[in-house]
Amino acid sequence: MLDRTSLLLSGLTHDSRVIEIGPSYGPVAAKAAGWRTTVVDHGDRAALVAKYERDPSVDTSRIEEVDVIWAGGPLADAFPAHDRGSYAAVIASHVLEHVPDPIGFFKAAEALVDSRSGLLRLALPDRRLCFDVFRPMSTTGRVLAAHRAGATRHGYAELFDHVAYLARLDGRAAWGAEPLTGLALDHTLEQAYRHAEQATAPSARYVDCHAWQFTPASFELIVLELATLGVIDWRIDWIEPQPYTEFLVSLSRPRLPIAPGDLQQRRGELLKRMIFEMRDCADRLAVT
Repeated sequence: MLDRTSLLLSGLTHDSRVIEIGPSYGPVAAKAAGWRTTVVDHGDRAALVAKYERDPSVDTSRIEEVDVIWAGGPLADAFPAHDRGSYAAVIASHVLEHVPDPIGFFKAAEALVDSRSGLLRLALPDRRLCFDVFRPMSTTGRVLAAHRAGATRHGYAELFDHVAYLARLDGRAAWGAEPLTGLALDHTLEQAYRHAEQATAPSARYVDCHAWQFTPASFELIVLELATLGVIDWRIDWIEPQPYTEFLVSLSRPRLPIAPGDLQQRRGELLKRMIFEMRDCADRLAVT
């Protein structure tokens, strides 16, 4: 069985031109390992080192030079026009759940990778295995609404919910498939309200949060529905749940047409799988 890094890099070689978004101190396609990677982050290397230098759990030597600083706006616009469409893959580990407009992210990846062979590789937190466990799964409708609104910042609801329902398991923010008897909320209702009020004030700077919550089936459903509507041009090739915190996804282009009857059946199957996924979570909560 391939490990996490091998899965995210499968089908790529050191000659492949790769974009890695937000690798911080944990790059997947590390330049130091010989990968031909364009690193995208919210600040340069010096800023990232300063951000983590007091955290004893972080090895700041793993932070690599940042090639493209993405401080807002369409991601593809941060790249020269002649580079767009020339990359073999975009890799983003624990990034999409933070993006105010996921459709904008998918479209930017479409613009950056080769239109016939380009890949999008994602590592996403499984809401059953992290501090989002009490939050409901995101829906296609919410994703469409964020794109229609041209979202560039997180809304009041997302900022409130991120704090109000953030939970830890015996003090941990993430875990594996284990009993959930030690779950506890991390903040008071008043703290969540104050956070949302301050973060959405007219003078407030951008405040980050987990805006989107997925399980493997719920994410597959969103991609299927957005692709069927012609909003994005991606299809899922595989999803690999991991033993701790996350699941990995590989997407490629173009989206594949699906007959109406088959579409309805597939949507129903995924919705049922989502219920079974939540039953698994409930069963682990019920362990005494």
